[in-house]
Amino acid sequence: MIALGQAIVLTLVIAYLFYKSIYGCLVGVVVIPFWLTVSKKENAHKRKNRLLVEFKEYMMLIVASLQTGYSLEKAVKQGEIELQKLYSEETIILPYIHMMNRKIGMNVQLEKAFLEFAKTINLEEAISLAEIISFAKRSGGDYGKNIRETAIKIEANLAVMQEIETITTEKRLELKVMSIMPIGILAYITLTSKSFIAPLYGNMVGIILMTGCLIAYGALVVLGKKIIEIDV
Repeated sequence: MIALGQAIVLTLVIAYLFYKSIYGCLVGVVVIPFWLTVSKKENAHKRKNRLLVEFKEYMMLIVASLQTGYSLEKAVKQGEIELQKLYSEETIILPYIHMMNRKIGMNVQLEKAFLEFAKTINLEEAISLAEIISFAKRSGGDYGKNIRETAIKIEANLAVMQEIETITTEKRLELKVMSIMPIGILAYITLTSKSFIAPLYGNMVGIILMTGCLIAYGALVVLGKKIIEIDV
């Protein structure tokens, strides 16, 4: 809803600055889906990073329980209890862990319940670990070692992502400023020198020109985002 509100405000601003006509709101047909898509991708990226952190903590808690002599089933349940102490109710992963433990409590095989949990949170690391656990359950293996290695791998990935975030922070800020500047300049000219850009409004040539500028502006914003986005 917040993203939708932002998209509507952006549509109104564009309609006024680029067209000075209520018909300019038709650009919302493109602007609103575009803005919602951008917001969805950003939120998904943040959610994935947070899930990774919480999943890593959960794996470490399971390892600690296994080292004290708990079975894997008991360690998975104990990990949930300990994770509740670390995070508030706003945590993303706890509801999925709770559902998994309920399935195990209803005599669903642990490897099956863990695989369903991994697919639900949609983390590659979790799915790989679920497959390892399934194999180890059939043929025997060191659960603690496998889970610990997964947690270490996730921690290494998080360290790389945090380093990338730090390196690109300045560039992200520059992109935001550069994205706002064209709108800001156009707004300044509109408020201070209306006669200077008056020929661009109310005629077909002006509409075509402003539409071309708007398309180029949107394309450059998308290009800028792609340049600073680095996937690990």
